[in-house]
Amino acid sequence: MSGITGKILRVDLAALTACTVPTPVEAMQKFAGGRGLGAHFLWKEVDPGSDPLGPQNRLIFMTGPLTGTLMPGSNKVNVTFKSPLTGTYSYSLCGGHWGPELKFAGYDGLIIEGQSSEPVYIWIDDDAVEIRPADFLWGKSIPETEGLIKEDVGGDGQVHAAVIGPAGENLNRMACITADWYREFGRGGCGAVMGSKKLKGIALRGTGSIKVHDPEALMAHAEKLYGFLKEHPKLRDRRNFGTAELVEGINGNGLLGTRNFTGNCFQDAWRLAGPKMREDIVVGDASCYGCPVACGKRSLVRSEKYGEVLVEGPEFETIALLGANCGVSDWDALLKATWICDSTGMDTMNAGGCVALAMECYEKGIITKDDTGGIDLRFGNGEALVAVLRMMATREGIGNILADGIRPAAEHFGVPELGIHSKGQGFAAYDPRGAKGMALTYATSPKGAHHMVATTFGGEIAAGNRLSIEGKGELQRTHQFSMAIVDSLLLCSTMRPGIGLKDMALGYTLVTGRTMTDGELQRIAERVVNLERMYNVRMGYSRAQDTLPERILREGTPGGPSQGSTVDLDSMLDQFYRVMGWDENGIPTREKLDELGLLEE
Repeated sequence: MSGITGKILRVDLAALTACTVPTPVEAMQKFAGGRGLGAHFLWKEVDPGSDPLGPQNRLIFMTGPLTGTLMPGSNKVNVTFKSPLTGTYSYSLCGGHWGPELKFAGYDGLIIEGQSSEPVYIWIDDDAVEIRPADFLWGKSIPETEGLIKEDVGGDGQVHAAVIGPAGENLNRMACITADWYREFGRGGCGAVMGSKKLKGIALRGTGSIKVHDPEALMAHAEKLYGFLKEHPKLRDRRNFGTAELVEGINGNGLLGTRNFTGNCFQDAWRLAGPKMREDIVVGDASCYGCPVACGKRSLVRSEKYGEVLVEGPEFETIALLGANCGVSDWDALLKATWICDSTGMDTMNAGGCVALAMECYEKGIITKDDTGGIDLRFGNGEALVAVLRMMATREGIGNILADGIRPAAEHFGVPELGIHSKGQGFAAYDPRGAKGMALTYATSPKGAHHMVATTFGGEIAAGNRLSIEGKGELQRTHQFSMAIVDSLLLCSTMRPGIGLKDMALGYTLVTGRTMTDGELQRIAERVVNLERMYNVRMGYSRAQDTLPERILREGTPGGPSQGSTVDLDSMLDQFYRVMGWDENGIPTREKLDELGLLEE
C-alpha cells in the first residue's frame, strides 16, 4: 500500500528507549489514517479511568496516507490523547511542516508513553533516534527552545521541532504543543500531557520520500485542484485576509461571542475585521506545506507599552476569544496577548474564555482586586488581559486558578453557571444562540466545545435557517462526517470549499493504489465518530454530559440579529441521536456498532 512508510516509532520515556513497530495497515484502511488511527490506538491502549497527567496516558501522533504528498493542503498531523482539560477523549491537528517531516523521516506515526524523571527531548534523524537531556531547555519560551534544540542537533533548515513552553511545563491544562514557532496542536491540553512526561520537544529531520501508486495521475489531479483553489472566491478572501475574513460576517449575523457570551455582537468588530487588519498591522503572508492559499498573516505593532511585537496571525478565533469575548479591540494589546500565548505555549481560545470569565466575575464583585493582585480586571482592559495571561502561563496568583480551565475556575469562584464551556472545553467564537447547529457541535463533540468538529454555521447562514432547529440533527451528522474525513486524511480544512469528497477519494486511490469511493469515505467517517463516542461512553459519558451552559439554554441574546434567541437543545439531541443510530441516551446501539464492524474493536 503506497502512501504509508510501514512503521510507527514508539518511545518509552520511563525506560528512555525507542523502537519501531509495523504500521497496522488494516486499521489504516479501516480508519483512513490520522485522526481515525489515533482514535483506534487510544481505544486500544489508554485506560479511560487513567489520570490524563499520569504515565499511562499516551501522545499518539499520526499522519495519514496523503500527508506530505502533492495533494493540496496535505500538511496536517494529528495527536490523540486523553485530555487533562476535559478528562475526555481528545485530539488536535497541526499544520505547517512537522507532519510531512515525520513522514519523510520514515514514520507514519509516533507514540510516546511513560514519564521521564528528568527533562528530555527526542531527536529523530531518519532512522537514528535519540532521547537527549533537556535541563538546559526547561523554563525556556517556545522560540528559545526551538532555537536551542536546532543548535544542539547541528540543525539546518531541514530540522523541524514541536515543543512546549512554560505553560506545558507548569501543567497549565490548556497548554499547546507548538511546531515551528507558529503552528499549534492547540486544544485540549496536549502540552500539559507532554509537560507531565518531562518531554520538552521533538525534533525531526527526514531525507526520505513518499512512494505513491500513480505519480503522473496524482500530479495531474493535484494540478487541477491547485488551479481551482487559486481561483475560488472564498479562498481569495482567505488568502488576502487570513481567517480574519470571518469577523464581519460572524459579527453581522449575531454569532460573535462578546464579553463572556453575555452578548453576540461586538460594537468594535469593524476594527478587527480582515481588511482593516490587513491595512493596519499585516506585514507579510505565510504558508504551510503544500498550500496554495497562504492564509497565515505576519502582523506587527510598535507601541510605547509593549515595544515591537511580531506574531503570525492573530487568527479569527484568537481575535474573537482574546478580543471580542474580553471586550478588547486594541491591536497593541491583542498582539501582545497573542505573543504571550504563543511564546509560553497556551491555547488562545481557552485562555480567552478563562480571562473573560474572570472579567465578568470582577465586574459583578464576585472577585476583587485582592483576588487579582491589584489588576483592574474589567472588560476592555487590554493591559489586564496581558497581565493575567502571563500569570496563567506561570501559575501565579489568580493565574493559578485560571490555568486549570474554565470549569474548575468557575466552580472555584462559586459561579459554575458563568463558565462558558461544554465538558470543560471553552466555546469557540460562535454563539450557538445565533446558529442553532453549533449548539449540537459544542454539546456532542467528543472533546468538548470545538467548532471544527462540525462547522455548521456556514451552511446555516447560507440557508437562512440559522435560528431554526429543524433538520439540525441531519446537518450535524453531515458536518461531523465531513470533518472526520478531512481530519483522517490529514488535509487542511481550508481546502474544503475547493476539494470535494470525490476529489479526496481519487487522491487516496492514486496515492495508495487501493480504490476508494466517496461512499466508503462516509463509512470510514461514521466509524471514526462512533469509536470516539464509545471511548467517552466507557468513561460513563452519555446524554447528561451533552449539555451547554444555562446562559445559552435560558438567557436570550440582548440585541442584534439574534435578539432573544435561546437554544432548545433536547429537541436537537433527539434528532441527532436518531439519525446517528444511537439510543435516547446518546449511546451507539450494538446493532449500529455491528453494522460498522466496530464490535471487534
